[in-house]
Formats: sequence, structure tokens, C-alpha cells
Amino acid sequence: MTIGPKSLNARQLEAFRAVMMSGSITRAARLLAISQPAVTRLIRDLEIELGMKLFSRDGATVMPTPEAREFYVEVQRHFISTERLRDIAVGIREFGAGRLRLAAIPALSGHCLPDAITAYAADFPNTIVSVHNGASADIIDLVATSQADLAIGARMPGRGDLSYRDLPEAQAVCILPKTHPLARQAEITPADMDGQDYISLGQSSLMRLELEALLRAANSHPRLRVESLFSGTLVHYVDRGLGLAIVDPLVASMVDPGRTVVRRFVPRIRYSLSVVYAPNIVRSPMLERFVDIFTETYERLTADIATHIA
Repeated sequence: MTIGPKSLNARQLEAFRAVMMSGSITRAARLLAISQPAVTRLIRDLEIELGMKLFSRDGATVMPTPEAREFYVEVQRHFISTERLRDIAVGIREFGAGRLRLAAIPALSGHCLPDAITAYAADFPNTIVSVHNGASADIIDLVATSQADLAIGARMPGRGDLSYRDLPEAQAVCILPKTHPLARQAEITPADMDGQDYISLGQSSLMRLELEALLRAANSHPRLRVESLFSGTLVHYVDRGLGLAIVDPLVASMVDPGRTVVRRFVPRIRYSLSVVYAPNIVRSPMLERFVDIFTETYERLTADIATHIA
């Protein structure tokens, strides 16, 4: 597909985006406060401009073509960037505010990130903090494409194009129901897990791979009950008595102490996170101050967990 040098019509893109988001010409017209024929005309003109069909029509129903779905990804990126610039301008005009765009793994949303942002807000009360949560690979991509100022997650192999600041190393722990027979022990080993119900991270997790290697070495065979992509969700299953789990200290800080206990897990499984900076940016004092505050908060939280189980 070749598009001429003329810029695409912004109203046509708005109509296309509205149809993709709402799934309907009628709803898109309502969102844009224009008539249904006007939306149809804008979509038709965009199809002519692009030289490709965007929707197939069956009566009142419209279905996006594969080309439309691919194009929508880029349109969304354009609108997110445009809306971010508008928000920044409004913040500067009305509040003298800057904006800090953070991307972080979901496990940080329990206590660590809210605590750090609260402390940061005391120093920078007019700064708007925008937070996006996702898996490490996804949030690092946001940084690499300058959609976030920094990310906090696990290092990704082969991503030497970015700058890193390693956070203090911690270690995995075991969380288990308070009534569990193993709760009486000061520490849990792979051998102890044999035959026990357990909750696990997804198969793409490095922590799960390391745990499974330890289980094989100990000839230990726990019964997998639930697996979940994000570590922060594991605590909810353990709280409800479905089994034990080996988790990072961030997750351990979120347990309900009335239901769940935290125990040392041996042998040690290291847990490492890093702050990932966008390439080719000037690190402002505002940005570096947040990283300092977050690092202090993270170190304090993981130390508290280590002390609690000592």
C-alpha cells in the first residue's frame, strides 16, 4: 500500500477509530456527535485515500478487515501521542504541571508504587504521574518507543539498546494458607512441596523455570491447581486456601495476614528488577528524583519482608 505525501484527514481517522472502538457506525456517530451518513462518508473517503477496504458490511453490522486491524494499531498510537501532548499542554497551562510517564509490572501496584508516588508527590505536587501496567517485555517496548519515560520490570535478554539501573536484589518466598500443615515450619523446601497443592506463575516466568528445576532435582511433585500470568494475582488464590505459592516479596507484602503466612524458601531463588530508561533522553531532576524515591521504597519493602520471615 502506498499513501501519497498528503497528510491523512484527521476527521476521517477519528471516524475510523470510533467505529473500531465501538463496533458500529451508529455508535461511532453518537460518540462523534455527527450523523450516521457522515461517518459512512468519512470511512468511504478514508478507504479511497488509503486504497484498501477497511470494513465489510452485512446490513447494520460492520466487520473490520485484517488490514483495518493492522492500521488501527498505528492509528491508536497516533491518537495516544496526540492526546498525551494535549494533556501535557493543559497541565502546564492550568497547573504549571509536568508529566511523568511510568510503565511497571503489576506486582508493583500493591504497595510499592503507590507508596513511592505518594512520597514523590510531596516534592512535586504539580506533576501528573501516568502509570501503565504490563508484563516486562511489553512495558520495555513502551520505553523503547518513547511512549514511557521509564519502566520498572525484569531485564529482557538482548535489549542492550536501553539503559538500566538495577534495584537491590531480593529473593522469592513461600506464601501459604495459615491453616496449612507446612505453616508451622520456619522455611519451605522443594521437598516439602511434594504432593502439596500449589499455585504457579505462567510457563514463561523465569521464577517458575527456576522453581521447576529445583523440584526436579528434589524429585518433588506438587499438584498444580492454578497458574496465572501475573504474580500479583497468586496471593488471592492462596488467601482462599487453594494451595501454596512461591512468589516475589512484592506479592508477599499483599497477603491477608489473617489468612496467609509468609515463609522463607530455600534454596534461594533470586528476584531482580531494574529501572529501564528510554533511549536518548535527558534525565531530568524530576525523573531522577522519582527513581531515587522508588528505589528507597522498594528496598525498604523487600527488607521488611525479609525481616518479617527471619
